[in-house]
Amino acid sequence: MPIVATDVARISNLVKQELWPATGFCRKEITVNEAAAKSYVVGTVLGKVTATGKYKIAVETAVDGSKVAAAIVISDASIAATTDTKLVVLVKGPAEVSQGALVLDATYNDQAKKDAVYASLEAVGINVLTTN
Repeated sequence: MPIVATDVARISNLVKQELWPATGFCRKEITVNEAAAKSYVVGTVLGKVTATGKYKIAVETAVDGSKVAAAIVISDASIAATTDTKLVVLVKGPAEVSQGALVLDATYNDQAKKDAVYASLEAVGINVLTTN
């Protein structure tokens, strides 16, 4: 059967509960900076670089502090290389997100590494639900 239509991930695929979403209580405008151009999709997990306070895609092998999950992208965005870009993300709870909607870097390639990401998110009040 041919494909009639496709759809992109939406914030509703990711965020299942959030305190006061109308006020943006759990959200914050942050600055992201990537060494190379990147495309962020809803659910991309970001880490915070300790030295600069800027965010980038969390990579398990990072030694600059960005290994620790600190934010989740809630809208698609194109990030230019080495350019500070403002972005609104989910940074704290109380909130619940679907584990299946989180987009992790390929370096999080086993369950123990993924569990560390989920624990980091839960430490800031973002509960990771095992349901999709």
